[in-house]
Amino acid sequence: MTRVTESLSTQLPDTFDHARARVEDTFDETAAYLEETAARIKESEAADNARRIAAVVATSVARGAGQVGLFLGRQGKVLAKKGVERAKAIPTKSAERTEKPRGRKRVAVFVIAGVAVIGGAVFFKSRRREHPPVASAPPRLEENSAEKTA
Repeated sequence: MTRVTESLSTQLPDTFDHARARVEDTFDETAAYLEETAARIKESEAADNARRIAAVVATSVARGAGQVGLFLGRQGKVLAKKGVERAKAIPTKSAERTEKPRGRKRVAVFVIAGVAVIGGAVFFKSRRREHPPVASAPPRLEENSAEKTA
């Protein structure tokens, strides 16, 4: 080892302990300052006034929202009653109207559906291609090769 590394190795533990002690001291001083500041804030008149004002505002907002909800509920009830009274006052035409038989409508729908199905089947049959007639014998290669050479 050289002289420099020997001196560093002997000084490092002292330097580390010294730095650690300084950090602990700084931490303790900071914690004490924060505790003192928090105690002053708790005891201050301005903080007490701010807490009171915040409580009053929160209570007022809650009461106001409750009162608005109650007012709207009452108005909705009044409007609903007026609507029911209006509906009762209007003569209904359903009692005067006679029921038409539904049987004719159903029969008409089934007839139209049947005509559509039959028309589709006829159209499909008319477009369908017929198969070529069945041959009397299968084709042979020998006949084709004889015709090509000739």
